[in-house]
Amino acid sequence: MSDLLLDDVSVTHGSTLAIDGVSLSIHSGELVAVLGPSGCGKTTLLLAIAGLLPVRSGTISIGDREISRAGRTVAPEKRGVGWVPQEASLFPHLSVGENIGFAVSRRNGFGGAPRVERIAELANLVGLGDLTGRAPNQLSGGQAQRVALARALAPRPDLLLLDEPFAALDTQLRTALRREVAELLRAQGTTSLLVTHDQEEALTLADRVAVLHDGRLRQFGTPEEIYQRPASDWVASFVGDVVELPGQWRAGRVLCALGAVEASAVGFTPADGDAVRLMLRPEWIVPRPNLLASAAAGADARIAAISYAGHDAMITADLLDGPSVLMRMTAVELPAVGDDIRLAVQRPGMAFAPVKS
Repeated sequence: MSDLLLDDVSVTHGSTLAIDGVSLSIHSGELVAVLGPSGCGKTTLLLAIAGLLPVRSGTISIGDREISRAGRTVAPEKRGVGWVPQEASLFPHLSVGENIGFAVSRRNGFGGAPRVERIAELANLVGLGDLTGRAPNQLSGGQAQRVALARALAPRPDLLLLDEPFAALDTQLRTALRREVAELLRAQGTTSLLVTHDQEEALTLADRVAVLHDGRLRQFGTPEEIYQRPASDWVASFVGDVVELPGQWRAGRVLCALGAVEASAVGFTPADGDAVRLMLRPEWIVPRPNLLASAAAGADARIAAISYAGHDAMITADLLDGPSVLMRMTAVELPAVGDDIRLAVQRPGMAFAPVKS
C-alpha cells in the first residue's frame, strides 16, 4: 500500500468552489475518516482522489505517483484506487463470486486459477465463503456491503475510498459491520479514506480524523485530539456535545457560573479581565457531594431532567445562581429529578473569544 498526499488541493463542482486549499498526508496502512456536515465537500474530495473530478489547483499523489494537478488527471482506472459506495451497487445479473471477481483479470495478474483463488480468499475474508453462488437479491444489506468491500479490495488497490458505506444500514448492523470492516482493513494493511457525517463513527474507527467545513480543512488529528482539544469553537460544537458558559479570564481560569474553572485559551491570547466563552464536554461536569460550598470551582444545582440512554444518561441541571447545564453520567447511580447537588468540573475547559457582533 502507499501514502496519500494532498497538497493545497482546490476543486470546483460546477461553479462552486467545493474544496478550498486542502492539504492532507495519510500514511500507508492508515484509516483516516473525513468528517463534516452535509455539503461540506467530503464526497467531492473523494471524487477528486478517484479521478472523477479534476482539481483546480494543487496536487494529489499516491506514493511517488502524481495522479492529479491542474490540467493533468490520470484516468480513474489507472490510479490503483478502490471505491466502496454508500449503496452496495452490485451487478444484479452476476453472482456474489462474479461480483467480487469483476475487477480482477489477466491484466492485473489474476487470470485462471489465481482469479478463482482470489475470489475465494476475499469471500472468506468478508465472511461470505459459502455464499459465492448467490444472487445479490438473496443477500441482506450487510451482506451486500461485504460483497462491495470485497469487490473493491479484489485488485489489491493502493488506496481504498469508502463513501458513507454504512449509512443505509440499521443501527445495530451498522455498529457491528463498521467495526468488522475497520479490523479487516487494518489486518490487510489497506490505506483507507472513510467519508462520514457520523461523529461516533469517525472517532471510534479512524486512526486520524480530518474535519471539513465549507470545503476547508478545520482540523486533522487523532480522535482524542479532535474531541479533547478542538482547534476552534465550531469543531468543538460539531464533534460532540458542549456546554457553553460566558465568563471572565483570570490567570488561566474562567470565572463563570460554575466557579473558577481551569481552562486553556484556544485561538487567541486573553488578558486578565477579558470576556471569554467557556466550553466543556458534558461528562467533564460531575456531582461532588463532599465539595465545600466555598470551593473555587463548583456550584449548587437542582436536577431538572434526565434523558436515559441505557449505558449512560444526559442530565439537565439548573444552576441555582445561573443557567442550566448538561451532564453526561453512567447509568449506574443516577440522581433523581428534583435532587439538589453540588457540581464540579473535573478537567480543564476550553476558552474561546466572544462572538463578534
